[in-house]
Amino acid sequence: MYRGGVIACITNRRLVKGDFLAQIERVVAMEMVDWIIVREKDLSVEEYRMLFSQVARIAHRHEKKCLAHGRIALGVMSELGADGIHLPLDVLREWRAASGRQSGGEGAVQLVGASAHSAAEIAEAAALGAAYATLSPIFATACKPGAVPLGTTALAAACQKSPIPIFALGGIGRDKLDACIEAGAAGCCMMSELMR
Repeated sequence: MYRGGVIACITNRRLVKGDFLAQIERVVAMEMVDWIIVREKDLSVEEYRMLFSQVARIAHRHEKKCLAHGRIALGVMSELGADGIHLPLDVLREWRAASGRQSGGEGAVQLVGASAHSAAEIAEAAALGAAYATLSPIFATACKPGAVPLGTTALAAACQKSPIPIFALGGIGRDKLDACIEAGAAGCCMMSELMR
């Protein structure tokens, strides 16, 4: 944890120079990192399953949570041993509609998060049973060129109104953590700085 906030590393093996799993080892050894979210959209289901298994083993050995990400993981959640799943809002909508439930039930995923880009999307994610939402982009980021940053004032306003915890995402390095936590974020998601 960092100043009481959860720090989640979102993976992107394309940013890693060198061995990806060695980088995961370095990241989970950091005291401030609490979660690893395995976001590798270009893999087949089998490739994702294999990679997730390796990352989860490393994360769990260091007592960190390991969350699956995206549509690709939904069909294999029971096999992954994931601590939760993070979904784009449109995928969360589809998943909840197909499952006929908001949350809970036997074999239910215990921790579900959603991606949001506005207060309205955060409210929808909460109504769909998300335990938390990311709000992005807070700062300019090379991962989403052209996206207009929301800034910490919008983050603070969203955190005040949100019925669920908000994680700041987008352009966040160690130098931006304090500003996000002070704005009321329950945590921050980092990719580029932790994958390089």
